[in-house]
Amino acid sequence: MIFNQSITEKIIRFLHSNYEDFKIFDIQNNYLLPGFIDSHTHLLAQGIEFQRVDLSGCSALDECMEKMKKEKEREIIFGVNWDDTFWKNGKKDDLNRRILDEISKNKPVIMRRICGHFAVCNTKALDYISRDWKIVDRKNGWLYEDAALYLNRIFKPTFEMYKMGLELATRRALSMGITSVHEITDTNGFKIYQSLKKRLKLRVALYLTDGFPSMIDAGIQSNFGDDFLKFVGLKIFMDGSIGAQTAALRRPYKNTKNRGKILLSEKKLFKIIKMAQDYSIQLMIHSIGDRSTDLILKIFRRAGIGKNPLRHRLEHIEILDSWQIREIARLNLIASMQPNFLRWQIPGNMYEKNLGRQYKDMNCFKKIKDAGIKLVFGSDCMPLGPLYGINLAVNHPFNENRLEPVEAINLYTQTPPFATFDENNKGMIAEGKLADIIVVDKNPLVKENLDDIKILKIFVGGDLVYQNRY
Repeated sequence: MIFNQSITEKIIRFLHSNYEDFKIFDIQNNYLLPGFIDSHTHLLAQGIEFQRVDLSGCSALDECMEKMKKEKEREIIFGVNWDDTFWKNGKKDDLNRRILDEISKNKPVIMRRICGHFAVCNTKALDYISRDWKIVDRKNGWLYEDAALYLNRIFKPTFEMYKMGLELATRRALSMGITSVHEITDTNGFKIYQSLKKRLKLRVALYLTDGFPSMIDAGIQSNFGDDFLKFVGLKIFMDGSIGAQTAALRRPYKNTKNRGKILLSEKKLFKIIKMAQDYSIQLMIHSIGDRSTDLILKIFRRAGIGKNPLRHRLEHIEILDSWQIREIARLNLIASMQPNFLRWQIPGNMYEKNLGRQYKDMNCFKKIKDAGIKLVFGSDCMPLGPLYGINLAVNHPFNENRLEPVEAINLYTQTPPFATFDENNKGMIAEGKLADIIVVDKNPLVKENLDDIKILKIFVGGDLVYQNRY
């Protein structure tokens, strides 16, 4: 069972992580669930963002600018998570190098969009960005894709910032019932995690964005490590995001001729897939647009991955047609999706504004699940919160793709371990499984409860690592 009903006046015994004794906890009249697994995170990066200027609550460009100006004493004025979708005035194109120069001409000023695929820099910040970075509009200070995604490689956080960031992000994740993450970082992040491993309170399965040569040289294959920290695979990007209008579409974005950007050629993608096959490394491939996914499926067919024993996975795949769904099922690929993105799929919101009528067919969770595809849920840290994602998936804006609560819960508990080769020890409350368990105050199988469920306790390996003190 993935969910144990309320256990009234009973004592629950959890095997302690050192396997030498039993600890006894009375959960009173509450409910047990397996620990949530977030299948797509950037915890380390989010921990750094917690120490920057948070623009997520700003409802206008002017409000963003005022908040940035209040931080002028910082050495680097770095704003994150602005979302023009919800601005009442001003638009993304109004934000440029010259406007940020008004905040400071002597210090780097950066504002990165919530999707991470687009950022704006002032003139001083552009001086730090070498000509080697692609897709940089220096006239306007606009950064796309790699140059935006990897700003931490240019404006490098200190080790102390990483240490504090991991603590902050872990605390946030635990408070939301997350006991394991599929974490995306780079080789520097890998080193940070290794150096801080003894501090980890949740389990981390790592996917690297820049590690192919070094992983091959070291002979490291997928599933190398232990239950708390291990390397699973490599992440590559095939396109961008809808908000940045860089996701690669078959049809142009609404009222434009722009069809987004394919970031890897067929030849390059084929080479990467063949190398992954040769060296037993799982691939996590970012693809949001249908044109991007078309290309990936074509190359996977050509590469001959059989039944996909390495468990290659597609991230996001928000725009799919029936043929693509059948092909993903035939290739036995894993679909990793983010129900929290549904907040942009509400009628009249960002997806409809960018895509027109096509937006209604996006994030077709029910069709994917019914096709027999291994589907896992995550957040991309936009924002963290499995209960938030479960609620959105159950209340999908379009009825044909709504899930039942038990289905959505399974996609955060039972199915994610398969993606990281952990199905034998995670995902259920059962003998022989890791004692990663959460206690909640209401029955999550009841749809009406999903709005206000509280996480009460978190156990990882039988150890109490979080307790909500209401």
